Amino acid sequence: MYYIDTNILIYANDIESPFHRSASEIFNNILSREEAIINEIVLTEFFSIITDSRKLAFPWSATQAKHYIKILLEAVQELHFLNIEIITEAFRSVNHFDIKRYGIFDHLIAHSMKFYGVSRLVTLNRKDFEKYSFIKEIISPERS
Repeated sequence: MYYIDTNILIYANDIESPFHRSASEIFNNILSREEAIINEIVLTEFFSIITDSRKLAFPWSATQAKHYIKILLEAVQELHFLNIEIITEAFRSVNHFDIKRYGIFDHLIAHSMKFYGVSRLVTLNRKDFEKYSFIKEIISPERS
């Protein structure tokens, strides 16, 4: 099973991105093998970014994003949620991992992976996750 990071969903849907083709291929391959896991944080970040004209040249409407998320939830094998254990452990270790600002989102995703026993991740932000010894495999899309 593979955790899918927000940037993979964005690039798989942003045809203007140089990572579009590669992200799309990787994501669709994992979906077809029924190995895709999404975390609630990823859904929140995805909606926030895909509808933001400051982040994308062609942002989606809220209706488009909502429709895609509905389809996505039917396609993935698991949807993981934060709980008190994940949040407690993540905040306990923010100093150790030197977490600041928006890094908290990736930190929470990483600790969700640990809690749920998932050690494989698909992300463009390899460096943000390499510091976690419990993540054993990171797949990143290539620039086209």
